[in-house]
Amino acid sequence: MSSSTLPPMTNASAAYGEEDLRFIRNFHDIFLSIGLVLFGLGLGFVASLSLVESVSITDFSSLKEAGWQASAVFFGGAIIMWLLAEFFARSRRLFLPAIVILIGFSWYLFLAVSIAYVTMFGEQDFDSFESAIEQLTYMPLIVGSIVTTGVFLYYVRMKLPFAMGLGGVGIVVTATATIFAQNPEGFLGIATTVQFFSGLFLFCLGVAFDARDPSRTTRFSDNAFWLHFFAAPLIFASVMSMTSGGSLDAWSDGGAGAAAMTLGVVIVFAIISLLINRRALLVSGLLSAAVAVAVLIGESGLSGAWTGALTLLLLGGAMVLLGGGWHVVRRVLIAPFPKSGPIARIIPPEPNAEETAENQHAA
Repeated sequence: MSSSTLPPMTNASAAYGEEDLRFIRNFHDIFLSIGLVLFGLGLGFVASLSLVESVSITDFSSLKEAGWQASAVFFGGAIIMWLLAEFFARSRRLFLPAIVILIGFSWYLFLAVSIAYVTMFGEQDFDSFESAIEQLTYMPLIVGSIVTTGVFLYYVRMKLPFAMGLGGVGIVVTATATIFAQNPEGFLGIATTVQFFSGLFLFCLGVAFDARDPSRTTRFSDNAFWLHFFAAPLIFASVMSMTSGGSLDAWSDGGAGAAAMTLGVVIVFAIISLLINRRALLVSGLLSAAVAVAVLIGESGLSGAWTGALTLLLLGGAMVLLGGGWHVVRRVLIAPFPKSGPIARIIPPEPNAEETAENQHAA
């Protein structure tokens, strides 16, 4: 089956802008995914036990041989996962099982490449200890690049949107690990900045895919969903760290002020989510929002039980109101923005009441 004839990962009858979770369709997908998880774990344990029982390490030469054997075994595990993907992902288009298989494939590939790099590294002669350490600093870049390339090849072959999101994560993790390896001492000073720009990079990629599919009906939209899904916690955590110095510690010292600032950040995320019609950005801040609301309510002198109850009531009520009136709020919020052109592809217009009714009737 050629890539041009693969069944699309879309639902033509999906309601406009509802972000349908198209990667899960029925309980059969869940059942099969559980089986694949168990199979992948069992495969790893069998491979590890076989290596332990078959390899005898007596000197440096036998250690190197064991390293190459281990790398080959785990690479074989990655190949098995790929073959499973050919059947379940490419042929049958079962997307939740395909996600499980991709995670297993990435893990086995990571183990295989990491062990191979360390084994190859151990075979070299170095002039000094410093030169050996310098060589190790390239490991995150090389290993991460190979694994990330494997994930993107999986996307190209299987057309799985989750692979695009995971590939984006692979890029930022590889870049972050490489920066850390080059300068471990100074990394803490820039960790928050690196985290923020990593999330921003994924967010911009997601927006780029969204701009190609404003109606949220094709695989491009699904790619964007996963990129936003992974970008949101990175952006939110880094912004929280920059504005309040780390939410929980700041709340214990700063009380209502830090909590109010946190709530303000969540509100900004909500506005951005509404503008680009993506709920994933907002969901990432729910836990912090709950703690912030609890702190603010607690400042009034209420007991812990009342604080918890009112927090759940207010936060849940806000989510219900926003969820129920999502499209109404969006119409008001995006009214000043153009309904066509490049901006409209990033901030898509809401259909009018008649179009919404037709979409719901079609669904």
